[in-house]
Amino acid sequence: MIRIGEAFQGRDNRFTPIRILLASLVILEHLFVVAMGTGSQSLVSLQGWSPGYLAVNCFFILSGFLIAGSLDRRRNLFRFVLARALRLWPALIVLSLAAVLILGPVATGLSPAAYWQSAQTWLFIPNIVFFADTSGGPAGVFIGNPAPGEFSASLWTLRYEVLAYAAAALLFFTRALWRPLAISLLWLGMSALVVYLALRHPEAPAVFIEGSRLAAAFLLGVVAYTLRDRIPLTPIPLAVALPLAWFLGDHPAAQIVWNLALATLVLWVGLSRLDRVPTGSSLPDWPYGLYIWHYPLFQLVWHWGWATSLLHLAMIGIPITAAAAALSWHFVEKPALGLSGRLFRSSHG
Repeated sequence: MIRIGEAFQGRDNRFTPIRILLASLVILEHLFVVAMGTGSQSLVSLQGWSPGYLAVNCFFILSGFLIAGSLDRRRNLFRFVLARALRLWPALIVLSLAAVLILGPVATGLSPAAYWQSAQTWLFIPNIVFFADTSGGPAGVFIGNPAPGEFSASLWTLRYEVLAYAAAALLFFTRALWRPLAISLLWLGMSALVVYLALRHPEAPAVFIEGSRLAAAFLLGVVAYTLRDRIPLTPIPLAVALPLAWFLGDHPAAQIVWNLALATLVLWVGLSRLDRVPTGSSLPDWPYGLYIWHYPLFQLVWHWGWATSLLHLAMIGIPITAAAAALSWHFVEKPALGLSGRLFRSSHG
């Protein structure tokens, strides 16, 4: 049976369409939030786990796998940091500037003078760019919406993504812990911490609750990469993981089992040579743009009265978001990635 390492060669895989699907699940969940308020619930629940919640976990699982591969290929800290910075920051800087200079002035409930003089308006840029407080927005935005004051609620995960990159680089370049057994033990320990905090300290600060949750998912992806030459590429573990996750219901341990099921499914679908099923590897890399732009654009559509129902918001907001993601990829993200290669070549003469 073919191993994961044998299948993961080059870029001919289905990870781009999978990431588009995961971003779409997050987008669908946020449709409910924008249209119905922050206390709304998704219509779909997998034994207490929403598809959007599991999609974010899956993003981190896949990210752990790909980042481990990136470190292994590059083996150069400067090049790794440069590539990650140019992947995340250019689009985020454009978003933050557009928020303050373009979208904020047309979406605020304050007078122009009050908007421009507010510290909250200007602090939004460093908050976004440096992954600090992303829960609000420029002063007075969207105050009449069901989710008032929120500009981009999805950006909170990026701070954990950056921390995961830094931790992975530390593990890799120190080498002492970059071994399958050590990484596996780290994953087991973090998974145990997720369950412990949920059962014993559910009131713990979000940085611990969400940090451990996403770290466990990310480490699972790293484990899959470090064991890639030993793990067969097969969907068979799903026969155990899915029923067990369903049986555990909303128990915190179910999340760990869901992660195992998601890792199995994503790697199998992403890397298998399925007859007549194209990989979609040539698709433009829109997921990041979809992820960072959908929430503010949904809020703006609702603010302007273009949509007054969930269905209208989906019909109008999703195409606008897709257009914004396309523009972000072709005019910001892709050129930035090209710059990464040129800077690295120039730095080495």
